[in-house]
This record gives sequence, C-alpha cells and structure tokens, in this order.
Amino acid sequence: MQIFRLLFVMCLLGIPQASFCDYLDRPEARELIEELVSEYGLDRSELESALASAEHKERVIEAISRPAERSLAWHEYREIFLQPLRVRRGVRFWKDNARALTRAETEFGVPPEVIVAIIGVETDYGRVMGSFKALDALATLAFDYPPRSDFFRKELGQLLVLASEEGVEVEDFMGSYAGALGMAQFIPSSFRAYAVDFTGDHRKDIWTSADDAIGSVANYLAVHGWQSGGLVIMPVALADGTDIESLRFQGEFTDAPTLAALEQQGVLFEDSGWGRVDPSEQVMLTSFDFKSGLVPHAGLNNFYVITRYNRSHMYAMAVHRLSGMVREAHNPVD
Repeated sequence: MQIFRLLFVMCLLGIPQASFCDYLDRPEARELIEELVSEYGLDRSELESALASAEHKERVIEAISRPAERSLAWHEYREIFLQPLRVRRGVRFWKDNARALTRAETEFGVPPEVIVAIIGVETDYGRVMGSFKALDALATLAFDYPPRSDFFRKELGQLLVLASEEGVEVEDFMGSYAGALGMAQFIPSSFRAYAVDFTGDHRKDIWTSADDAIGSVANYLAVHGWQSGGLVIMPVALADGTDIESLRFQGEFTDAPTLAALEQQGVLFEDSGWGRVDPSEQVMLTSFDFKSGLVPHAGLNNFYVITRYNRSHMYAMAVHRLSGMVREAHNPVD
C-alpha cells in the first residue's frame, strides 16, 4: 500500500501523476465506461464527467484495511453493538415505525426485531450512515485497492447505473467507506436488486425514509430464504476428541451437513430448543470467543441468511443477539 500513499502525496504536492490523480485517465476506467455504455446505454459524456470528478480518499484505504471483524474477539466485538443505549434506541425505532414493521412481517415473513436489529447494527438506526461520497469511496477501492479491485469496480459501475435509474446525481450518493448506502447500508448492486418503495412515492429512499429502509431489509432477507418462525443459532457441545475445524464446510448452505449427520460425528445438540428442529435440517458450525473461551454454535438457515447481508459470523451473531434484546425490551414479560 505504500506506493499508493506515495502517489497520493505526489498528487497533493502537484507532482504530475495523472494516472493516479485523474481516474478518467485509467485504462480500467475507460473499460468500465465502455461496458456501461454498451450494456446499459448510459451516456458516455456523463460517465466521463463522473469519473473525472471522483477523488482518491486515503481514509477509505485505511478503513477497509482494519475491519473490526478481523481484529476483535467476539466478547470485544459484541460490546460495540449490544449496549443498553442501542437496545433502547431499537425499542424507540420499533415504536416509531410499528406500522411499517408489521406490514413488512406480513408481506415478507421477517419479524420486526430482526429488521430493527439489522438497521441498528448497520447504522444505529440511521445515525451513522457514512460521510463519504459513494463515488469517491468506490473509485478509490476500484482503482487503488488491488486486493478487491474487481468487486469494487463492479460496484462502482452499479452505482453509476443506479444514479441513472433513480434520476439522482451520482455525486449526491453518500455512504460508508465501502460504498454502502443509507440506513440499510446496501451496496449499489444490492440496492438495485432489493431496495423497495415501501411508501408508494415512486422513490427508494433508504436514507431518510424508515419505511423504505424497513421494506428493503425485509425484502432482502426474504429473497435470500428467511424462514418465518425458524430458529437462528444455538450453542452445542462436542464429544471428546471432536474437532470443530474438521466439521466446518465451505460453499453454499445447500451443501451443509444435517443435524443428524453432525450428531454422528460428535456434535451434541443438548439444548432443549433443538427439539423444534427436524434432524434433516442443515446447520453450519461456528464458534465464538467468549471471555471464558471458545464456545461452539450451530447456525440454521436463518443464521445463514443473515450472513448473506454480511458474511461475518460475528456480525450475524450480533444481529441475532440484538434482535432478542430489543424484542424483550419492547415486549417485557410481567
């Protein structure tokens, strides 16, 4: 990364480095323009203007190089999202948006507390939606972050298409350092695929419309296979000599082992809650580093669905735990 920092300093000092300072001069940017003109019929001059205005943001490179999921243990990570204040704010968000949340559950089968928890984890209920121009963030990552340049180049293209479809100036889209947008923190391709107009005003406004954000999150989870009433994740025990690492799987959830198969390999489903689960259901094994040590867990379909929103198992666990805490605070038992 040092070479990119050096080039950035040279830009600031006025030392000519056009291929770094002006994204429009990049061959890969020109290729992107050609693709968008050919595939989507976008206006070439507008695309050129947009990429010429995009600016490198070194803070984006710094932020993406140190995500919390890679550096924190679960007992540290959970402290970020499971504080009493975030629970109280979740209850308030639920009460303020009860009608939209009830409608979302009716139409998509996703319970209010899960939608609330995702918006709570993503943006603290709209309080922290990102301060970067999405154009700058995605151009920086597309052209100056080799580890994931292909992915972010695609998302930069999707942002430019999105701006055209929604009739919005691309420079007006604000988001996170990774180009995620609005209360729901949808990357541009997810916005185009899953965002919904839940108010009927012909706009998909996940920045200022809680209704649209709620409907969009619910739609995302439903499309990815959320099962109404299904369990999410539960702790398990391992028989002596059972190695959890040897039982992890890579790939699609449809290839995950069944509960019955894992039992035969030394996974002990002792919690009474597992009585609600068909032995033929598929589960994914994971573990979380509590202060007392690693605790193995088994996630079911709905846990996997949450990981489609963010692949981090700690993220999915935080959403699950926050949803339960918000539900209990919203519906206290006498």
